[in-house]
Amino acid sequence: AMLLSLCSFARAEQEPLHIEFWHTRGSGANYEVLKNSVDTFNATIGKEKGIFVEEIFQGGYADIVPKLEMASQSGGMPAVGVTSGVRASILLDDGLLADIAPYAAKTGFDFSVFFESLLDVPGNENGEIRSLPYVRSTPVFYYNKTMADAKGLKAPETVAELEAFAKALNTYDPATGDGCWGFELLNDTTYLQGSFLWQLGESMAAADGTSPALDGTSMLKQLTDWQNWVKEGWCRPFDSTNASSIVKEMLYQGKIGCYLDSSGSMKNNIKFMTEGGYELGVARFPTYDVDKRAVEVGGGQIALIGKGNTEEQIEAGWEFLKFLMTDEQVYLNSTRSGYLPITKSVATYEPMLKFWEENPSYKIPFDQMQEYGVCQEYPTFTDLEELIKNIQDVVSLLIQDGGITPEEAVQQIKDNTSHLF
Repeated sequence: AMLLSLCSFARAEQEPLHIEFWHTRGSGANYEVLKNSVDTFNATIGKEKGIFVEEIFQGGYADIVPKLEMASQSGGMPAVGVTSGVRASILLDDGLLADIAPYAAKTGFDFSVFFESLLDVPGNENGEIRSLPYVRSTPVFYYNKTMADAKGLKAPETVAELEAFAKALNTYDPATGDGCWGFELLNDTTYLQGSFLWQLGESMAAADGTSPALDGTSMLKQLTDWQNWVKEGWCRPFDSTNASSIVKEMLYQGKIGCYLDSSGSMKNNIKFMTEGGYELGVARFPTYDVDKRAVEVGGGQIALIGKGNTEEQIEAGWEFLKFLMTDEQVYLNSTRSGYLPITKSVATYEPMLKFWEENPSYKIPFDQMQEYGVCQEYPTFTDLEELIKNIQDVVSLLIQDGGITPEEAVQQIKDNTSHLF
């Protein structure tokens, strides 16, 4: 113990060990809270233990995974990295993710602090823990409360109520391009559409290598409703690129009445809606059936990168990762962004309770997760990424081009993905 203490002291007295943290949070409130976490660690635990963390933005979930794969071949790996849960299996197959369990055991860290559902992801099995929840979220219903209040509208609880709500807000004139669209649904297969499929009783994929949603009726039902909404003129087709950014800007400008998106966008949405002179409304994700509520839990995991790093670098990465899981950091990450508080203990943390009391919108995604959340990664399906890509491509033909029927869309998806099942 004395020798370890002397080694720690010597490291702190020398140049600090430099490690990289690759992440997906590059702007706005998300970047601000991440930067604060990194700076706080470097000024406290990092200074004490001789560790310096450099945060590096690497784009979205679709960008960071191939960059990690490329770095594993060329060198320059981070010690800590963020990945979406559904893409974690790619990094696992490449042998990039270290087992966190031994490092947790050495430092007395107890994984029971996490909600079990948030640990139910690929790689966390047989006593091994290859990633931890970090920027997890559930989708919520965002709407222009100023406009809704002016028309005496109450936030919808069901899909049928959503239709009536959006129609009442819709003033868009296709002849002139003026007015406000009622609603927009983004092409986010496992997150938004996946939530609807669970509500209809059939998951998009199953662990036994089948697709209940394609084999049954739920995929057809959801796609039929979506195309009808667009044809009726109150649901705006999503954009081919930057769809999420564009719909947010339209919301801030009063050009769209409501849409569905990650709770992780809440802080920025509140800020920019206020700057635009509107009040943001937040409600639970609408359901097809109030007795069969379901909502996907999406977002990012955080992991130690084993391949290409020394034992000292991995241990330093664990010190940083462990710091991010403290009640204070989980609380700050949630309240300054909108992402889920990912530990059980923070739900009784006094600052968190006070914040929820003063800002009830932030508790909505947490309550959804606890009551009926289903992780995007569940059930584990090996070829999930390829299945998602095929569905999204066909949905673009159906919703943007309108050149095929929902029945043809389902059949195309089946034909294009038959080799996966």
